[in-house]
Formats: sequence, C-alpha cells, structure tokens
Amino acid sequence: MAVERRPVGRAPVEPHELGRACSGRPASPPINLHVRPLGVPTTREGTPFVLLHGLGVAGSVWSAFARRQLSDRTVIAPDLRGHGESPRSPDGAYDVTDYAADVAGVIASRFAGAPVALVGHSLGGLVAIEVARAASHLVGHLVLLDPPLDPSHSREVVATVARLREAPSPALEEYVGGFHGVAAGAALGRLFRAADAGTFTSYLATPPGAARAWLAAAFVIVPTLLVQADVNVDGALRDEVADEFIRRLPRGQVVRIPGGAHAVHASHPSETGAAIRALVDRSGQ
Repeated sequence: MAVERRPVGRAPVEPHELGRACSGRPASPPINLHVRPLGVPTTREGTPFVLLHGLGVAGSVWSAFARRQLSDRTVIAPDLRGHGESPRSPDGAYDVTDYAADVAGVIASRFAGAPVALVGHSLGGLVAIEVARAASHLVGHLVLLDPPLDPSHSREVVATVARLREAPSPALEEYVGGFHGVAAGAALGRLFRAADAGTFTSYLATPPGAARAWLAAAFVIVPTLLVQADVNVDGALRDEVADEFIRRLPRGQVVRIPGGAHAVHASHPSETGAAIRALVDRSGQ
C-alpha cells in the first residue's frame, strides 16, 4: 500500500490550570480518570504512549492496536471524563479544555512529568492538541488520527448516534454495525450508551471545524504527525484541509492512508502503527 509522507516545515502550565489557560474561563473541577494499562508495563527504555479515544467510546477501543503495534512500550489509555469508567463531569463541562486538563493530570502523575507520545483519535486528537499547546513539557511527540478539523465535514453520523442512544436496542447497534460490522456494532453500542449524554451535546453544540485547534497549531512545538483517513471511505479531512493544518504546525507532517476509515487505527493498524513508530523512533526513542 502506498503511504504518502509530507514533512512541513511559553512557560509550562500546571495540569489543573490548563482549562483556564486555554479558554479564559474558570476551569472545571479536575477528574481522576480511569486509566487502562494496555499490555504488560515495561521498564524498557523508550517513550511511553498515551492513547486518547474518540467521542462516546472508551480507552478499551485501543486494546488490539496497542497489543499488536506497541507491545514493546509502556502504553496507557484513559477514559475521558463522562466516558467508559471515568466519572461524569461534576458541572456538566465537556469542553476540549476540560478533557485536556484531566489528561495532563494523568501524564504528570503517571510519568512524573516525563514527556510521552500522545496519540489521539478524532475528538481525542483535539484533546491531544490542547495538551501539547498548553503543557508541551508533558508531550514529546504528538499523533493525530483523522481529527475533525474540516468545517465542511458532516456531523450526521454523530447526531444520529446521539439520537439512537435513547432508542430501544438494537437500533443503535444495527446503525453502528452498518459501518463496523455486527460484533463491533454491539460493542460500540454499549460504549455509546454508557457515555454521558452531555459529551454528545457539548460536541454537537461546538461549531464544526475545531477553530480552537487551528489557533493552537502555531504553538504546538513538538514533532507532530497527522494520519489522514480516506474521505472516499468515511475520513474526516479533505487533502487541502490536512495540508493547511500541517502548514501551520512548526514541526508537522502528514501520512495519508488510502482506503483508511475514520478509525484508521482499526481499519489499517499496521500502516498506522508503522507511521507512529517512525515518528517516535526517528528521535531514537
């Protein structure tokens, strides 16, 4: 499979202050996230990985990818607030900056402030951008898997999932299964139903295109890889949008995966894993 590579060429913020620093509003109370260690924790040298899931699911969606692609590294996958086994937001706040503050707290406590390779899919990519922007001392490498940066991208699927969460089973499971297969539809349906409704409401209330992420791009100083799925499948980014975002990053590059689905780590795990490893291993870590 041909994979296209295109290199394009402040003071640290405490995790609990990250939401305020990014948004200018009082920070939401921090949440202690549920964190899944994926694989066997290792003392081997090398950058640890933190994997952030997308809207409505949980860190468990990374299990197969981590086992097959990152088996020689320490890997954790937190459940974002209001998702999986993590507590719901005490004040109903599900802004990207709220998610980011929680994640920064996990990195700071789990790895004693040592920088990690932060990988985020979809919404998780937007969260990862916020962490890298405001707490760059915690992030050594940043990987964005098909983040929703394109203002023209339809949110019909997200809106339908949000609506079907309230419908009797198996309407949601059958809808999701139409994209991912029956087994995955059942598993994802359970995760979608378990997530706090506010996670969907907050996401859908935010204008499409992730304007905050575009403003943040110039301040993301770490090496950054954007893995772009195929819009002819269900990818979220047109080529011109991905190229423009990479142009704004000080140290960005894009890898395009032909035929890749939006969950590109699931549809094309080997290609995605190889691209991620190439970014991190290039620095000898």
